[in-house]
Amino acid sequence: MQITPGTKLLIEGGMARQLKVLTVALASGMPRLGWKIGINDPAAQQRMGLDGALVGWLDGRRVFADGATYTPPPQAKPRIEAETAIIVGADVSAEATLEEARAAISSVAAAFEFVNAAKPLTPLDDLLGYDILHDAVMFGPEAPLAQAAGLGANGLPAISQNGTVVRNGLSGRYPDDLGEIVLHVAKTLAKHGQELRAGDRIIGGSYIDPFDIAPKDRIEADFGPLGKLSFTVAG
Repeated sequence: MQITPGTKLLIEGGMARQLKVLTVALASGMPRLGWKIGINDPAAQQRMGLDGALVGWLDGRRVFADGATYTPPPQAKPRIEAETAIIVGADVSAEATLEEARAAISSVAAAFEFVNAAKPLTPLDDLLGYDILHDAVMFGPEAPLAQAAGLGANGLPAISQNGTVVRNGLSGRYPDDLGEIVLHVAKTLAKHGQELRAGDRIIGGSYIDPFDIAPKDRIEADFGPLGKLSFTVAG
C-alpha cells in the first residue's frame, strides 16, 4: 500500500529522534549491536497505514545470556517476543540485489526481544522515537541459515510460561527468504543516513503476539532446529 504524506513525515521525524539517541549512546561507549524489525505483522501494518516493517536499533548494553535472569527497567511493563536473529557477515548497501543480501547472511540464531509496553505505541513518531518499545535482547548459538526455514509455518517457536505453552509461531510473519529482511533494513537505513555493516545483527520481528511477563516467571522457547532459549524474570 502507498503511505500518506502525513505518515511519511511521522516516520521521518520518529527515525530522526531514534537515531539521535543511537548516536549519543554509541558516543558514550555503547557497543554497536545492530537493528530490529518492528511491526512485521501485515495486518498491523495495514491498520497503521504502513507499506512495510519499521526499523529500530538494538541496545548493546542490554544483552542477556541464555538461562539468565532478566531484570526489567523500573516502571516497565515487560513483554516478550520470539524472533530469528540474522548475523550479517558483509556490508550491505541500499543498491544490493536480493541475492547479495542473502549471501551477506553469515548465520542465524534464536532470539528473544524484551520490550517495554510502558513506552508509547502512538503516535507513530513516538513509537519510532522510543525505538519501537525495545529494551533488551537474548541470542542463542549461531547456526546455518537453512536451520531457520519453516519457523512460524509449523507452529515454532513454541513458548512456555511456567511450564505451560502460551504461544506458538504464526505463519506470515517472516518472508521465506531472509535476504528480504536484510535488504529492507539496508534500504531503510540508507534513507536515514545509516548503513548496514558487517557484524551487525538483525532481529527479524516476532513470530508470536507479544505477551506480558511477571516477576519469577520462567520462560522457555523451543525453536526446533535453532534450539531452545530460556530465562527467568527477576522477582
